[in-house]
Amino acid sequence: MHPRSFAALAPVFTVLACSDAGSSTSAATADTTTSTGAATDAQTGTAETEPTTTTGRPTEASTSETSETSETSDSSTSEPPPPVNGLRAEYFATYIDPVMTRIDPGLDFVWGLDAPDPSLPVDRHSIRWTGSLLAPATGTYTIITETDDGVRVWVDDALVIDDWIPHFVTRNEASVELTAGVPAAIRVDYFEIDIEASARLLWSSDAIAEQVIPLDNLLAAEPPAELRPPKPPYGNPVIPFDCPDPGVLGVEQPDGPHFYMVCTGGSFPIRHSRDLVLWNDTGAAVLPNGKPAWAANGNRNWAPELHRVGGKYMAYFTTVNGGNVLSIGAAYADDPLGPYTERPGPLVEHPLGVIDASFYEDAGVPYLTYKIDGNSQGQPTPIFIRQLTPDGLDFADEPVQILTNDPNSWEGGVVEAQWIVRRDDYYYLLYSGNVYDHRYRTGVARSASLLGPYEKLGPPILVNNDRWVGPGHGTLLPVGGLDYFVYHAWTNAGNGTQDGGKGRTVLVDRVWWENGWPRIHDGSPSGSLQTWPGEP
Repeated sequence: MHPRSFAALAPVFTVLACSDAGSSTSAATADTTTSTGAATDAQTGTAETEPTTTTGRPTEASTSETSETSETSDSSTSEPPPPVNGLRAEYFATYIDPVMTRIDPGLDFVWGLDAPDPSLPVDRHSIRWTGSLLAPATGTYTIITETDDGVRVWVDDALVIDDWIPHFVTRNEASVELTAGVPAAIRVDYFEIDIEASARLLWSSDAIAEQVIPLDNLLAAEPPAELRPPKPPYGNPVIPFDCPDPGVLGVEQPDGPHFYMVCTGGSFPIRHSRDLVLWNDTGAAVLPNGKPAWAANGNRNWAPELHRVGGKYMAYFTTVNGGNVLSIGAAYADDPLGPYTERPGPLVEHPLGVIDASFYEDAGVPYLTYKIDGNSQGQPTPIFIRQLTPDGLDFADEPVQILTNDPNSWEGGVVEAQWIVRRDDYYYLLYSGNVYDHRYRTGVARSASLLGPYEKLGPPILVNNDRWVGPGHGTLLPVGGLDYFVYHAWTNAGNGTQDGGKGRTVLVDRVWWENGWPRIHDGSPSGSLQTWPGEP
C-alpha cells in the first residue's frame, strides 16, 4: 500500500491540551485542530496568506551558520554571539544523514516537486527547526501549520501539534499563551515522503491577522544535543515484492548500523538498508553463477542467511548436492557484499534432505542449527544444533536435537526457520510451523541451556489477520536498543488464503518482551503505520 493511502483513512481529529495560562512563561493550551484534503487551495500553493518563499534557500535576512560562527572564532575572549533572527534549520537526507544547517527566516516553503536544496534528495528527507517565539503582546495565539507531509510542533516543550503521518497539504491549529518579552521555545519537526512538499508556519491573535510568523518574531537556537533526526512512521511491507525467508545481518559502521538482506531464490541477491525500512538492490549476490559449483542445479536455492563468523562474513544457505538432494552450503567473504568464496562441497547432508541453516554464537563458541526435511516424506522434522569450528566451515562436535514438530498442534507436519536469541535467563528459539502457505505461523520455545531441553509456549505468537496470512521465517535483531522481527507474509486474498500473485513480501514489526516471552506487534502482522525502527 502506498504510504499516503494510510492518510486517506485518517479522520479529521481534535487534540486537547491544557496548561496554566497564568504562568510567567508561555504555555500550550487547548484546541489543536487538523484538516486535510487532496485538493485544497493550499496544495496548489494558495491559502489564506500567499506564500512568500517558494524555494528552500534562505533569504537575505537569514544568516548561514558559517557567517554566524566566523564572527566569534575566538570564543575564549569574545562575547557570546548576538541573537540571530529566524529559526535554526537542520536538513537530513533519508531521515538519517545531516546534510545542511542554516538559519531560515521562517517557514514559508512550497517546494513542489523540487528538493529544499540541491544537496538533499527530492524525496525522503526531514527537517528540524528550533528557536524561540517573540510575542509582540501578551495573549492567546493560534499557531498554524500547513504541510505536505507530516509535522510536529512543540512550544515550551509542550507538543501542541502532532500530525505525524504522510498526507497531502494539511492545516493544523493549536492555541498557546504567549507573554510579551518572554521568549517561548519552539521546535518544528517535519518529514517528506514523496511527490509534492511544503512547510508553512503561521500565527494569529486578536490583534494579528493570520500571517507567516515574521522574521523579527523568531530567534534561532541550537537544538538539544540528544535529539535524533526526525523519522516518519512506516507501513508494511518494506519490500513489496516476492522475497521469502529474509535473512538480515546488522553491521555497525561509523555512521550507524547498516543492514544486509538475502532472500530465497536464484543467486541470493544482497539488498542494503540503513534502517530496515528503505531497501535498495546492491547488484551483489552470494552465488553470482546461480548455484555452487558442486550443486546439481540452482532450482532450490532457499533460506540464505548472512552472519559474522571468525572474522569473515559467512553465508549459509540451502541448495541441492550433486545428487539433487537438499543440503546446506556455505560461502565466506571479507565484506558483506562479497565476493563470496564457496566452501568446496556441502556442509550438511542427510538422506531426507536438510534445510534452513541458522547461525548462533554463544560466549564466543559458534553453532549451526538446521532442520531435517522429513515432512517431504511424511516423517517428523527435527531441528538440530551443532558446534562449528571457529571458522564456521566445519563441525567440532556431534549434532543435538533441540526441537521437533507436534503433529497434533498448529505446527502440523513441520517446524523450521529457527532463529535463536538470548535474553535474560533464557535462550529463545523462534520457529515457523505448518505448510508455507496461509497455514504458516510463527512460534517460540525457550530453554535455560542452549542445547535444551526447550519448552514450547504453545500457541503461535504470530498469526493471520485481515490483511496478512502465513507470517513467518524471519530474523530477530536489535535496532537502537529495541528488538524487531523481519519476516515474510502473504497478502490475504480476502478469504483467509494467500494471494499467490503477490508472493511473500517482507514485513518488519516490533518485538515486545512480556512475562518471559516475546510478543510480535499485537500477535499478528501490523497493517497500520508504525513507529520507525529504533525510535521510542
